[in-house]
Amino acid sequence: MMGCACGCGCGGECGVAPTRFPISNPAGADSIAYRSGTFPTFRRALLHQLEGERELANWRPSARDDLGLQLVDAWAYIADILTFYNERYANEHYLRTAALPERVAALVGLLGYRPRPAIAATGRLAVIAAGPGPLVVPKGVAIASKASPGILSQTFEVDEAVRFERPTSVPAPSASLTAVPPLAGPPASAPPGTAEVPPQPRLVARGGVLLKGAQTLRTGERLLLVTRTWASADSPAVVVKVTGTAAEADAHGRKNTRVLLEGTADLPSNAAAGDYRLLRGSRVGHLTTLPAGAAAVTSGGLVLDAPARHLAAGDPLLVEVPGAGVGKSPGIGFDIVRLTDYAEVLWYANALAATPTVPPTGDTPGIPLQVAQLSVQPHSGVSLTARYGSSVAKVAVHSGWQEVGTLLDTPVAVLATAAASVTLASPPAAAPGVAAKALVEDATGVGAEVSAVPVAGTSTVSLAGPTSGLQAPLRLLWDVIEVSRGATVRDEELGRGDAAARSQDFALAKSPVTFRADFPGRSGDGYSSTIELVVEGQRWTEVRTLYGRGAAETVFSTWNDAEGHTHVRFGDGITGRRLPSGAVVTATYRVGAGAAVPPPGALTQLLSTVPNLRGVRNPVAPGGGSDAQPASELKTLAPRSVLTFGRAISGDDYAAVAAAAPGVSRATTVWGFDSVEQRPAVRVYVGDDAAAVDSARSALRAQADPNRPLIVLPAVKVPAALRVVLTVDPRFVIAPVVDAAREAVLRELFSPGALALGEMLYRSEIERVLTDVPGVLASRQLRFYWIRAGLHISAGPRFHPGDGGFFAVLPQLVLLTGEAAP
Repeated sequence: MMGCACGCGCGGECGVAPTRFPISNPAGADSIAYRSGTFPTFRRALLHQLEGERELANWRPSARDDLGLQLVDAWAYIADILTFYNERYANEHYLRTAALPERVAALVGLLGYRPRPAIAATGRLAVIAAGPGPLVVPKGVAIASKASPGILSQTFEVDEAVRFERPTSVPAPSASLTAVPPLAGPPASAPPGTAEVPPQPRLVARGGVLLKGAQTLRTGERLLLVTRTWASADSPAVVVKVTGTAAEADAHGRKNTRVLLEGTADLPSNAAAGDYRLLRGSRVGHLTTLPAGAAAVTSGGLVLDAPARHLAAGDPLLVEVPGAGVGKSPGIGFDIVRLTDYAEVLWYANALAATPTVPPTGDTPGIPLQVAQLSVQPHSGVSLTARYGSSVAKVAVHSGWQEVGTLLDTPVAVLATAAASVTLASPPAAAPGVAAKALVEDATGVGAEVSAVPVAGTSTVSLAGPTSGLQAPLRLLWDVIEVSRGATVRDEELGRGDAAARSQDFALAKSPVTFRADFPGRSGDGYSSTIELVVEGQRWTEVRTLYGRGAAETVFSTWNDAEGHTHVRFGDGITGRRLPSGAVVTATYRVGAGAAVPPPGALTQLLSTVPNLRGVRNPVAPGGGSDAQPASELKTLAPRSVLTFGRAISGDDYAAVAAAAPGVSRATTVWGFDSVEQRPAVRVYVGDDAAAVDSARSALRAQADPNRPLIVLPAVKVPAALRVVLTVDPRFVIAPVVDAAREAVLRELFSPGALALGEMLYRSEIERVLTDVPGVLASRQLRFYWIRAGLHISAGPRFHPGDGGFFAVLPQLVLLTGEAAP
């Protein structure tokens, strides 16, 4: 409906009350304007004297007791009601404008499109055996989830029977009672499958180094930190001083010691614990001062005042004077040198300084001194004579170095990136070199699905999977079963056959019936029901449609009514066999489906007892479920999917096929060029979980051009943040307005599906959402931050998440500041 050009709403000549509404329907509108008026306009038109009309010229209607006026009002009401329903009738006959779900379903049914029912989620659980014997998990074992906020308890069942001859969830017998536990990996007492992530290759962290076990060191103690391959005074080595110690437990509870050190600044940034030794000196020697003036320090030698037979060629020596500093050698008042040769020599205390090995002449007897003459290699370019020749009496030479303890790299608390491997306490029972599907569970009960490959002869397992973000310690769970949502309803009697009746139809008593993703699908495109139908002891087969079936074929089809109940329909004797008279029809099926799934750790309650089964773990939430297809989705997907004619050719075709797959919430297509094969290729991005990606891949495999390279990828999550200053109406309290603005931004712009994959976000749209919040007058200093191929900071006007990307903004990263308007 339209008003006059001035926008006053009069509907005709400006300022004149309208008697009808002009009808205008521009292209692309979501509704049809089909009403010529409403009660006021119809009443006004009836009371308005027509040109040339004389019969009512002298009528002056009165509202008190005028029957004529009551008739006019009645007809105006009738016209109002009729035009209202005419407009609704017109709208409900076009797919774009239909509002009632049942009308949308009926219209797409004319295209041969069946609205997808709710699809059941599937998942993987790890079983924990009670003992070392074989474990058999039968098909149909039910597991219930614990209720959580917003999600009621759900029942899942085992899809296929699984037998584990040697459950890996119980300790294996030790191969040797005297076997030495490996240096790396979790303790032997840890539960089977407990895994240790390779530590960060960082020798120095949190101000010091980490020593295995409990260690005792004195504050102020001077130590050496040298490489394990140290063989030259030019090799990396530093003098460090202990400033403190602290006990530090690893993820498995083992106590280690963090030694806080001064002097590590000169170590390489990539220094790893396995390459270094922390040494403590056990002996201290001094340079000889007799005979006075003798050369106890030379450019390549030192002379100690006593033998030091513990020394060996290649040993490091710390030469220092009181007040020496710390850090790399040569340093302030110290040098680390390498001993190249050791010899014991007889000097004389009363000999001449120039010839200390020659006794005095004459009657004066020589006073012998047995000294240690050390040949040493100082750091390149260093003269020991110049550094210590004038302070011989103060020089101390530290030697007899012993390792303080085993240095450890910094353990990983939270995986910043996906772990490429883990170490177990002992070699796993799984076959070496063979990839197996497994689950990884972290300290919080959350985990990931991985592909695990044991490395032969070791306790190391190579991993491939999304393990980033998990918290140590991890547990690798090998014994995995497949489950899907739905509780079984057994042998429900639907009714009896009547050979005289065509196309008999029965409704199942419970809903929603479980449908599962399945390609090509018995019930519809990409899904099949769990209904097993038996007629007089004979199983009948479900088909998509009875059209084209033979008169003797024992088949049935399914359909869902507007209330969500599932019906089974039989043939009419021409397309599909009729039910025999008196035949009992029974159905076994499962109930339960939808997008909501229990969170990790909730699906653990066994509803029946299984021998040797102690429990189940679900570190990964089930996925692939979806709610029944909404009318808004049907309006776009139904026509697009019909236009594909069962084959994807254009980019829109690929996106339509992927989006219609069970469990897929959104999909988009990006064309590119395969430089290797020198031909066009298509990339399809799918949200929002791995199960949805698998579902889309299966659907596209059945309909895509086999000669065109196809890559199906998960949608790219782009971390983002928003910073804005809001100008708030002074009549409003600022804090609630800011909170409301934050909720509006998260709901309208960053909730799942608010924007299509790869869709550009505009500054103007952000500003519109903010200023629509009551109390917000304006916004300024808008900055949007996102990380994809580097950090991007922009004030607009547009923000692009990249191909297949979507912005993911946490509530705490919507940084809004409110200030009162002047």
